Amino acid sequence: MDSLHSSTPTWSKKTLTTLSGWLIEPARAIMDPAARRKARLLSVFLLCLIFLFLSVNFAYLFTVPNYRFPAADLIGYAILATTYLLSRTRYVGLAVFVLLIMFPLNVFGNVIDGTSINLDVTLSFLIPSFLLASILTSALWTAIYGYGINVIVFLLPVLAPRQVPDISMVIGPLAVGIIVVTLCIISIIHRDQIERDRQGELRQAYDNTLEGWSRALEIRDKETEGHSHRVTELTIRLARACGLRGEELDYLYRGALLHDIGKMAIPDSILTKNTILDEDEWAVMRTHPKIAFDMLSAITFLKPALVVPAYHHEWWNGGGYPAGLKGEQIPLPARIFAVVDVWDALLSDRPYRKAWTKESALKYMKEQSGKQFDPDIVEKFIALQE
Repeated sequence: MDSLHSSTPTWSKKTLTTLSGWLIEPARAIMDPAARRKARLLSVFLLCLIFLFLSVNFAYLFTVPNYRFPAADLIGYAILATTYLLSRTRYVGLAVFVLLIMFPLNVFGNVIDGTSINLDVTLSFLIPSFLLASILTSALWTAIYGYGINVIVFLLPVLAPRQVPDISMVIGPLAVGIIVVTLCIISIIHRDQIERDRQGELRQAYDNTLEGWSRALEIRDKETEGHSHRVTELTIRLARACGLRGEELDYLYRGALLHDIGKMAIPDSILTKNTILDEDEWAVMRTHPKIAFDMLSAITFLKPALVVPAYHHEWWNGGGYPAGLKGEQIPLPARIFAVVDVWDALLSDRPYRKAWTKESALKYMKEQSGKQFDPDIVEKFIALQE
C-alpha cells in the first residue's frame, strides 16, 4: 500500500511533464535559451487563447438561440492552430507576427460583418494582443501596435456605421484599450530597466573577477606590477581616439586586463628569469597568446575580448606571433593594444635593462610605424602624448 501511494505522485508528475513537453516544448533546432523561452511562452499563450475562445463560443452556443459559429471565428481558429504549430519551430517570429495581425482582423471582422453579439465583449478580445505585444516586442513596437489598434476602434463608427452608429458605443472599450496599452508600455520600460540593472551588476562582477585574475598574474610576475592597470587606461583613451564606442570599449577593456593571462602557464624559470631569454625559452614564452585563447575561449562572455590576448603580439608587417597575421588581418583592438603595451614596457624597468626615456620611446614608436605597428594608430597615439 505504501509503495502504491509513493509511486502515484511520481507517475502523475512524469505524466504531466511528458504532456507539457509534448504540448509546449519547442523544436530542438531552437538552441538559444531566450528563443526557447519565447517559443514556450507563445505556445502556452496560444493554448490558453484557444481554450478561452472555445469557452466563449460554446457559452453562446448553449445560451443564444439559433447561434452559429461566425465564419471569422472559424478562420481565427485555423490561424490559431497554424500559429501554434509555428510557435514550436524556429519560425517563432513569424508566429508572433501572424498572431498580432490575426487578433484585430478577427475582432474587427466580427464587428464589420455584424456577427458580434456584444460589442464590448468582442472588442475586449483585443486586450490579449496588447499583452502579447508587450511580452514579445519592444516598448516602441507595443506603442505603435497598441495605439494603432485603438485608433481603428475610435474610427469604427466611420468604418462600420450600421453596426456602430454612435461613438459612445466604443468609448468604454477605447478607454480600456488605451489604459492597457499604456500600462503595458510602462511595464516594459520598468522590466527593461530591471534587466539593465541586473546586467550591469553582472558585468561589474565579471570585471572585478578579471581584475582579480590580472592582479594574480602581477603578484606572480613582479616585473609587470601595475602594468595591466596602466595599459588598460591608456588603451581606452587611444581606442576612443580611433573611433571605438560602447561595447567595443568594454570588450577592449577586458581584453587589455587579460592580455598576458596566458603567462600563468609559463614556468617560473622562464617567466621570472633575470636575464634575456634564450631561443628555446622564447619559443615557450611565445605560446602564451595561444594559451590565453585556449584557456578562455569556452567563456561566451569573453569571446569578443579574446582578440587582444590572442593577437597583440602580431606585427603590421607580418613578423609577429603566434599566427603571423599582417595589416588589417590583425583585429583592430589587438592593433590598438599592441602600441600601448610596447610603450608601457619601454617606459618600465626590467631586470635586464633600465626604463627608456619618453623621447627614446617615442622615437622607437615612430621607427616601428608601418613595421611593428599600424601607422594610423601610431599617429593617433603620438597625438595623445603631445
